[in-house]
Amino acid sequence: MGYRTDTLCGIFHAQAVRYGDDFPFLTGRFDAEGRPIDRFTSRTWAQTREEVIALARGIIALGIKRGDRVAIYSESRPRWIIADQAIQASGAIGVPLYPTVSEEELAYMLEDSESRMVIVSTPEKARLVIKVCQGTSMPLIVTMSPWDGEKTAGLSSFAEVIDLGRRKVSRDTVEEGIQRVIPDDIASIIYTSGTTGKPKGVILTQANWVASMHQCSASEIMERTNKRNLHLKAFVHLPLCHVYGRMSDYHTAGLKMGGELVFAESYQTIARDLKEVRPHIINSIPRLYEKTYEIVQSVLKRAKPRYQAIYRWAMVRGKLFADCMAAGKRMPPHELMLFGLANLLVFDRLKREMSMDRVVLACSGGGKLSAEICTFYRALGIQLIEGYGLTETTAINHLNAPEISLDKPPTGVFKLMYDFIMELTVTLMVVRQSQGKSPYANPLTSLLLSFCYNTLVYRLRVKPGFVGRPVPWTIERIAPDGEIMIKGPQVFKGYWKRPEDTAEAFTQDGFFKTGDIGRVDADGFLQITDRKKELFVTSGGKNVAPHPIEVALIERPFIDQACLIGDGRKYLTALIIPDFESLKRYAKDKAITYATACELVNHPEIRALIAKEVDQVNASLARYEQIKYFTILDQPFDVTTGELTPTLKVKRRVVNEKYRDQIEQMYNNPS
Repeated sequence: MGYRTDTLCGIFHAQAVRYGDDFPFLTGRFDAEGRPIDRFTSRTWAQTREEVIALARGIIALGIKRGDRVAIYSESRPRWIIADQAIQASGAIGVPLYPTVSEEELAYMLEDSESRMVIVSTPEKARLVIKVCQGTSMPLIVTMSPWDGEKTAGLSSFAEVIDLGRRKVSRDTVEEGIQRVIPDDIASIIYTSGTTGKPKGVILTQANWVASMHQCSASEIMERTNKRNLHLKAFVHLPLCHVYGRMSDYHTAGLKMGGELVFAESYQTIARDLKEVRPHIINSIPRLYEKTYEIVQSVLKRAKPRYQAIYRWAMVRGKLFADCMAAGKRMPPHELMLFGLANLLVFDRLKREMSMDRVVLACSGGGKLSAEICTFYRALGIQLIEGYGLTETTAINHLNAPEISLDKPPTGVFKLMYDFIMELTVTLMVVRQSQGKSPYANPLTSLLLSFCYNTLVYRLRVKPGFVGRPVPWTIERIAPDGEIMIKGPQVFKGYWKRPEDTAEAFTQDGFFKTGDIGRVDADGFLQITDRKKELFVTSGGKNVAPHPIEVALIERPFIDQACLIGDGRKYLTALIIPDFESLKRYAKDKAITYATACELVNHPEIRALIAKEVDQVNASLARYEQIKYFTILDQPFDVTTGELTPTLKVKRRVVNEKYRDQIEQMYNNPS
């Protein structure tokens, strides 16, 4: 039986039939019953497909019909994907929910979406669903892991649902359901976390998701890599309920490229899991790359002077390589040789220490990545790319992927030479790298890579600090006030049950208004400057974009989080959360004694240290943008305490309310 190639479920089943039991697809620290264990276990594509069909039979047997909403309330894990595919195969609509939502948000989303079933990761989450739905229409509940107590009516485990389906619904019913899914069908309703107001359900169709999957992987390097059928390992640690993690890991690395999805146990175990997995693909948020960079810098500060000198020498070579890549220019031949030597002496070893020696592609999204951090990774030869998109655009509008820049398409003999060089480049930079073999370790491969670089590959264009050009089939427009507007097949169809909000989100000629402010340079690369709704206007009438200033603050070695204050105020202030690990090392080196985090952040030497970091940032700002006073907090902003959205954006309204006294003191009685 053939499957459609224009729906997610069609693509999944086609790939599962193609790869069968020859390749693993889903890997995580769970046993066959869904219980957490301390080692990785894998399912092949064929095994995953069988579990998907079996679960879909059970979902249908429980009375779920085409068009019904089924919520997934779970952390990222293999059974998240199995649940999503089973929902699609049954003709239902998936409603993915963040595992960290508050009880109030959970109740609202289940009621607003009118979900008839909730698939949860654990019994604890099942009990929470029961609690928030008391007095309303109680949905059916299915647990991914076994139930550990007395069950209530309407609650089943994965195993029980599968057993019911095998007895009540034929396999052919599911196969027919898969064939009935068409591109215009709604695949998901994803609630935007939002920094203000109630979450809105974004309606995304099968066509939206498939378009974004192809757009994300449309660069020539990725297309040629995909044709090699390498089955690369993607390190999954982002929430699959968010469009970025879902599109980049599940859809692109998994469904499109046929890769193996290896799930980290949690965000807190990333360092351990990275070391064990040594992945080929990492899709993450800026904080992961910033944190790794900070650790490298911290270690270097304690290294012997001669090692620091070698590192600085190597980084000069690496930065030149990254700068030339940004400009599409050749490195001088002698500098290219020195860059190869820098890889042998420093970068190859450093990547092994970072557990990134097999990484062939890394992507940063969900926030602004500084040019400094981006340049660092590209100097190491790690192709760290940036993208830009929103939930409403199915995660992708722009991508800063390595792309050959030519005046005109190659033809004739030049086309043959072009194809040869590109295929050789993929062999050296992707295939060998995925095996942990540096192309600089062998004189022959180093020479071949030099040939590729000097003839063509130097034209690969990426620009640190930019999010790239529009992806295929996408039209961008910058409004007079700087707002970025988008039109393309990945743009959503509207907000669930909110026609007025839907109408407000689009211009009269059909462009989606992103709410982001940006500019396009002469080469067509987009740079995001701020959120339209977050621009401050001081009492003196000055417009201030807070986000770039906050990014500059958290780039400083001892600062982990920052929230700028100043809208309607006479000057700017900031709430600062230090990097406590770095701070504790500093306190130890300086023999600073303290009993609590509060004592640590209020110590005069620590305040002086943070003041120095703030002064460094202020030095690059206009006078009206400078931070006049700051308060150091002893607790980080967190999702669970309400200051952050699930995508780790600061909820300014919550922060302003929660820390009202500290803020007012900076304006009325600063010290």
